[in-house]
Amino acid sequence: MRLSFGLQSTLAIALLFFFLNFDSFAQKPYLLADTSIIYRLDANTEVFIDDTDSVSIEQVTTPAFQQRFHSSGGNLKFGYLKSTIWLKINTRIAKPGVHWYLEIPAPFLEYVDFYQWHSDSTWHHDASGYYRAHSIRKVSHTGHVLPLQFTADSLSTVYIRIAGRSPKTFPLYAIEKEKFNEEVRWVDIGYGIFFGILIVMFFYNLFIYLSLNQGNYLLYICTIVCTFLIFTSASGYAGKFLWPESPMMNFYAGRMTLGILTIFLSIFTIRFLEVRQYSTIMYYILLSLIPMAVIATILVATKTLSSAGNNLISLSTIIYMSTGIVCRVKGNKTASFFIAAWTIYLIGGLLLTLRNSGVFEFNFWTTHFVEIGATLETIIIAFALGDRYRRYKMEKEEAQQLALQVQLEATEKLELKVKERTEQLSKANEELQTTLETNKLQTRIIENKNAELDSFFYRISHDLKGPIASMLGLTFLAKMEITDAHALEYVDRQHAQVERMNNIIKGLINLTTLSHTDLQKEKIDFAKMVDECIMSFHGLPAFSNIEFKKEIEPAIEFHSEWMLLNTILQNLIENAIKYARRQSPFVNVIVYTETAGITIEVTDNGQGIAPEHQTRIFDMFFRATQNASGTGLGLYILKRSLDRLKGTIEIKSTVGIGTSFIVKLPYAT
Repeated sequence: MRLSFGLQSTLAIALLFFFLNFDSFAQKPYLLADTSIIYRLDANTEVFIDDTDSVSIEQVTTPAFQQRFHSSGGNLKFGYLKSTIWLKINTRIAKPGVHWYLEIPAPFLEYVDFYQWHSDSTWHHDASGYYRAHSIRKVSHTGHVLPLQFTADSLSTVYIRIAGRSPKTFPLYAIEKEKFNEEVRWVDIGYGIFFGILIVMFFYNLFIYLSLNQGNYLLYICTIVCTFLIFTSASGYAGKFLWPESPMMNFYAGRMTLGILTIFLSIFTIRFLEVRQYSTIMYYILLSLIPMAVIATILVATKTLSSAGNNLISLSTIIYMSTGIVCRVKGNKTASFFIAAWTIYLIGGLLLTLRNSGVFEFNFWTTHFVEIGATLETIIIAFALGDRYRRYKMEKEEAQQLALQVQLEATEKLELKVKERTEQLSKANEELQTTLETNKLQTRIIENKNAELDSFFYRISHDLKGPIASMLGLTFLAKMEITDAHALEYVDRQHAQVERMNNIIKGLINLTTLSHTDLQKEKIDFAKMVDECIMSFHGLPAFSNIEFKKEIEPAIEFHSEWMLLNTILQNLIENAIKYARRQSPFVNVIVYTETAGITIEVTDNGQGIAPEHQTRIFDMFFRATQNASGTGLGLYILKRSLDRLKGTIEIKSTVGIGTSFIVKLPYAT
């Protein structure tokens, strides 16, 4: 691109050309004579700091502006200076026809503009930069290179504008073209070896991860990928080969990846060194790096603090190395590899950070030692992972050997114990046979005694039934004759107790009948049985207020013992009626078939049963409260009937809401 000042400014250009030739206000042109030498021009460069970021090449090249330039003093170390920098370089060649390049080997410089005075009396503009497409560069190179153009009197004047927020510490070289190409080849070979090692380590660890399926290897693979992206971007190779027309990818891959790398390395360190086992403090320090990485990434993304990522990685490296030392002191042998790896990387990282900050100058060691450190760190950590796996394998083999030895000893002991136990079991078996014979005899005696007791109990119940019936009749007659209120109250109380005694006697008779009745199966008409059971309780006080609902599957084919099934239904319906609520009470009876048998559900919205009583309601004579009107035999008889029919019962009840009994009976076999 050419910048012409117009015909009106021809005189000014001529004057400027005069001043450039006679060094009136510029430094003496640097002589480029020996083509085998790489000339460093830092000391022969003039500098102007543009704090306003608004100065143009037209202003810079005016004679009046030249006094604002000052000598660099051999120091092009500006650190993280945000202001734009203008450089002015004058050179002269000893031998015409030789092609010289002006090189700034700092790929990370974001915006670099070269303005060179040509023999056609115009300033030519060439652009380069980390955030510019690679195709606009005059020379395809990872750094920023300008082919020098010399006037007829072998002079060259170049202005360089450097802008952006990246670190501005760099050298300025003049190098003959062939020498430049030779140097590029060596640099390419060096970086090729570096990136090749990273790629080999990637596939090596990937293979081990796929073989062992251990998370540490996957985390380390992620750190290798991040390292690869950071260094390919920082060195300019990614911008040259991977995304030449998408320069902003350098931003994401180079700077944004630093925070992601810190996160992966922190998690990897915690897992690899088992930090929590050795030091709780270092564990939480490593965890704190994760939110710090997020914050640093945000600061870089918003361009609030461009150096946040580099500062974080420097701090993290110190923490990783310190963690390794703490873990090694406390007995973690694998930490030795970790310390060695991060010590080398720390030195390289510190050199690079101090160079970027302007403390150290730009040279081979401050530029490339971090890459050497990254290479060694990657290799050493890979060996450390291998050593850790080797130790793990040895410990596993030792544990297996110990387990085998223990198993052999245990087998011998077991065989001895089995022999002893066999003898004991033989003896115990003989004793058991004797005990069984004794138990059989005792069982027959108990059964005979139970039969006698049941017979006696049945006769007593029947003998008591007559007098109790007489007492009920007498109390009924007494209530008709007595008019005194107090006397009637006593008679009513007596009648209630006699009625309760009569119910107990009925229950006991039913219980003895249940125990001695042979099962006579017949087809059950559930609709009829349910209706009869409901109507049998029409004399109960609460009967008339209750809404009875029936959902009975039609044409059920089911054969069972009628008396037992009737007993089950009667007890369930009676309980539902007795403990019904006062407002809008209902009793719902559902009968339906299933694959294995039939199901009977009796549901009410009555008082409900407290959870602590639900496991005991089928016990004989159990009543939930002393105020309960029942005898405590109904549900016991129900459970006995179910047992004879090989059925089951389930209860679902909530106090104040209601109760549901679910009875399941199998088909007769």
